[in-house]
Amino acid sequence: MKSIEPNQAIEQALRDAPQVDLSWIEPPPTADGWTLAPDALRFVTKIVEVLRPRHVLELGSGLSTRLLSRAAGALSPKCVISSVDHDPQFNWGSGGATEENGGAKVKFHLAPLVVREFGGKLLGAYLIQPEKLATKQPADLVVIDGPPVNLGGREGTLYQVMDFARPGTIVLLDDSKRPEERAAIKAWEENLGDAVTIRQLPGFAKGMASIVINRPVATKDFWRQRFELSKAEIERIVPEGQSVLIAGDNWWGDELDLARPVLPFTEKDRKYWGEPADDAAAIAELDRLIAGGARFIAFGWPTFWWLAHYKGLTAELSRRGRRVLDNDRLVLFDLRKHE
Repeated sequence: MKSIEPNQAIEQALRDAPQVDLSWIEPPPTADGWTLAPDALRFVTKIVEVLRPRHVLELGSGLSTRLLSRAAGALSPKCVISSVDHDPQFNWGSGGATEENGGAKVKFHLAPLVVREFGGKLLGAYLIQPEKLATKQPADLVVIDGPPVNLGGREGTLYQVMDFARPGTIVLLDDSKRPEERAAIKAWEENLGDAVTIRQLPGFAKGMASIVINRPVATKDFWRQRFELSKAEIERIVPEGQSVLIAGDNWWGDELDLARPVLPFTEKDRKYWGEPADDAAAIAELDRLIAGGARFIAFGWPTFWWLAHYKGLTAELSRRGRRVLDNDRLVLFDLRKHE
């Protein structure tokens, strides 16, 4: 059977989901609490039927695991499910529960929550051991319903999923109306760029976002991904031949490898001269470099703390110019005089 294009699968599942029967679930699911709401359960059931995945990866076990197993049970070729959770209460493999009768095979993975670095960011993540998943094949469908906000939140999950994805993998994020999930989506858009296509799907009580992975960015390559996006943004805005001040030590500017002249801030003999002693010293250095022709200054994620610590400098930058970029990786000020 010919595979369906990811966005077509999403649209068909959205259209047909209201007809899905959930009467087998006891007690009946509701739109409050930890588990997926009824509208999300119907949609997940239908997208399994439409997409016909060979491997489903689930982050956050529970009722959704039973539903995935049941929905995938009749698929041919067979589908297997990898269900990851940090809590033995919800991970059947530790709790002693059995799979759904007639359902697809579920391989449970009890994975602790840890803090890991993703491209210079420290985020909560599951300690996933690939050999404990159901198969070595990439996941065709991923359902993210964990970890909880108070145990690290979900931003790190999509970066993790990239190691188990292929072009065209569909990722579903539950609870996408919550502020924490919205913040995660914003970070994904800013850090992954066109490697993903993210959409808030309409009509879900607690929110449901779809992420189509156009190009998997392995966690080992995520650092370079953030630099490449930052480089492209700076070179799009800063005219050729115009120098850019880079706040902080030379290494960040060196990693960018800009096709623009770069000066460190602070600077002496074109070398980084350390953190300013205070706001007055920072502004004096800014005056000197602007007098020498500098018109742009960039703060990469390692120096975001400067913007909070040197409040006088930040206010002066805003007074003299404007922020032309402000995202999870980069803040760029254009200090040219504007009419």
